[in-house]
Amino acid sequence: MAIGDVRFTWSERKRLHRILIVAVSTNGLVGLVLFAMGTVTTLSYAGRLRTEERSLFDLVYKTLTIYGLYVLVHSLMGLKLCRNYFRYAEGSWSSLRLFVWTILGVIGALVGCFMASVCFSTAEQLVLQVRESLLEGMKKYFTDVTWKRGIDSLQVNLRCCGIDSSDDWHKTYWLQRELLVLDSPDILKYAELDGRVTPPVVPWSCCRTDVKGPCYHDPLQLTNPEQNSTYLGSLYARGCLVVIKTMLNGTLYSVVPLIVLLFVLQVVVTVLSRLDFTAARNAVALGNRKRGSPGWLYGRLDFGNAAGPNLCQIERVSEPNEINR
Repeated sequence: MAIGDVRFTWSERKRLHRILIVAVSTNGLVGLVLFAMGTVTTLSYAGRLRTEERSLFDLVYKTLTIYGLYVLVHSLMGLKLCRNYFRYAEGSWSSLRLFVWTILGVIGALVGCFMASVCFSTAEQLVLQVRESLLEGMKKYFTDVTWKRGIDSLQVNLRCCGIDSSDDWHKTYWLQRELLVLDSPDILKYAELDGRVTPPVVPWSCCRTDVKGPCYHDPLQLTNPEQNSTYLGSLYARGCLVVIKTMLNGTLYSVVPLIVLLFVLQVVVTVLSRLDFTAARNAVALGNRKRGSPGWLYGRLDFGNAAGPNLCQIERVSEPNEINR
């Protein structure tokens, strides 16, 4: 007794095969989107955040990139496999190849479900890690050339300043004491009890490039108090974490519906590929590959199964039913 037995005409078989090809192609398209999202995010931010604690960032987005590539390659292999067995279903190992390909697809869908389940918690951890990374870079701005280049590049390219705003530079000890005139009254106003000095100065990379006029990123050099409003207007208002968070969270939150779509497509592809393959194989067994034939999810001729009626008996039973219709 076959499971999921369906009788197809030749035109219905061709329509079934086209639907299967569209489903597999859509699977591959989703994989390509996931691959592109992971690659773009990794290239955009990984190089700008130099930190020894970047393992979570690398793990998440490199895993997403590899997973998208896996889905894409699996779909391309599926397209070739489906076309081959539709034209030559009696080929050696066709059934086994389809079975292995289906199992790999199911495993990929389950892995994707696990990835989707941890996306939201991972997004929160990534934001905390990026905040710590930015703070570390700000503290080492003048002591580490690599950090200085990275922070400047980040602020110029993303058009941002500080972590949440430019005020973060005012609260961070990044200007070394030897660079300041410590006996100046203006400097002494910003001296802390522990000896640190945090004047309201920001790096040049916080300056807006769309403002026509000088950038007063060092307000201590302003001789006219009326220039304070000009000082604020010449700096980027938004913090870098806001920009990065939008990109990182947008990528991870977009992964969830895409993986749900992948799971649904995998179920559809699994069912359709079994019906498509068994119908093509049974048509060959009945003597004409371009004819109507029954297809099923599991039945006679599958993995050595010889139980139940043979194809000729199934064909004789189905023909009167077609006449009655």
